[in-house]
Amino acid sequence: MGGSPPGASIEAMKQQEAEPLLRIEHLARPKVIERIREKLRMLTDDEHCACAAASRFGIFCQGFRHLSDEEFRRRFDWIARKRPGASRGELEGLVSLYHLGRQEVAGAQVCCDVETREHCACDGWNMFDNPALEKACLELTGQPVRIP
Repeated sequence: MGGSPPGASIEAMKQQEAEPLLRIEHLARPKVIERIREKLRMLTDDEHCACAAASRFGIFCQGFRHLSDEEFRRRFDWIARKRPGASRGELEGLVSLYHLGRQEVAGAQVCCDVETREHCACDGWNMFDNPALEKACLELTGQPVRIP
């Protein structure tokens, strides 16, 4: 007979009972986006949009970080063209301010909301399928969710 020593399965059961089980919450896509948006807003300030925060903390879509220097300059050509000697960090700062201005004009909470409509830097919330949003929600809130 092999296997676990007597009492090992009882110890495993006790450990499982002691660990809190996270209930998977079933939410509509807009509600999951709302939760992600709320967490992203906590990471932004008057000079750093959600893209900058996602890039800085390596979360969600990775923000500016997922773009090569060449692609970043191409997507924001009208900003980069006027500042050919600007560093990547300087350009990211200007683009972040640009996003925050668009956000304010649109009355949006985060730049992802604006990008969903305008598609300047990305496709906003549209670039995420439901499993990606579920993963992001877990990553940012610690709460597992499922979008039916």
